[in-house]
Amino acid sequence: MKRLLRLTSVVSVILLLSACAQHAPQLRIDQPAPQTEAEQVWAKYRASAERRSTEVPFSISASFRFKTPDSSNRASLRMWGNGNNPVRIDILGPFGSVVASLRISDSRSVIFEPDSKRAVYSDSGQELLVRMGLPVPISVQDIVALLRGNYADLFPKMYDTAYVEGTTNIAYTFPTQPENKKSSPKLTDGILVLNKQGVPLVWEQKGKSMSISFEEYDHGLPDKIRVIAGTERSALFLIKDRSNPAVPFEAQALELTLPPDTKLEAMRP
Repeated sequence: MKRLLRLTSVVSVILLLSACAQHAPQLRIDQPAPQTEAEQVWAKYRASAERRSTEVPFSISASFRFKTPDSSNRASLRMWGNGNNPVRIDILGPFGSVVASLRISDSRSVIFEPDSKRAVYSDSGQELLVRMGLPVPISVQDIVALLRGNYADLFPKMYDTAYVEGTTNIAYTFPTQPENKKSSPKLTDGILVLNKQGVPLVWEQKGKSMSISFEEYDHGLPDKIRVIAGTERSALFLIKDRSNPAVPFEAQALELTLPPDTKLEAMRP
């Protein structure tokens, strides 16, 4: 099965990104933050994160750009659901044509590519991203949480140490402990930077293997999310529309119906 990178080149949706290299934000952590201030900022962040984690219907439209050492590409997506899972995602080509469809659920995640009339399933959202050729070391579930603003599903509830970052921000580190994959946050081994209002600005993974920056906030959520992996791979998500429908999606709208002649196979390692 062709990866999304190849599909998009065939349908002529490849666009060059800036020739400038992507660099992770340079965090300046020189001294511990005052305890009272650190606790107040963290409390603001947690209150907002808990509100955003409410299971309500959502619909998101976005464009995303991804860069590897070999190519730079652009595509669009539509994402919708009634809460956590299942979630439906369509990857769009020119004129709104669907080049790949995904259904993410707790039991099985599926990606279907209409051009090849083949579908693969997996228990790992990360494998689906690799299948599509997206160069980011996080899962589809993590991307859904990022775009929705569900930070409570990504980052720990309690921090270990707080530092002053730059001139006004506070950077939080987290204790290392065994995690329950079903219920624990996905990103724990790193640093989360908040501004004085408790708004996330940067996540930096330990060893600087990955960073996530949150930019252009509108109504409390970022319209631009940049993921940088190492020094040569990046993905930029630009939110075009983010809404919460008053009426939940019907079950049929969250299904991924495959044509009768579709070949369904397990994801290969």
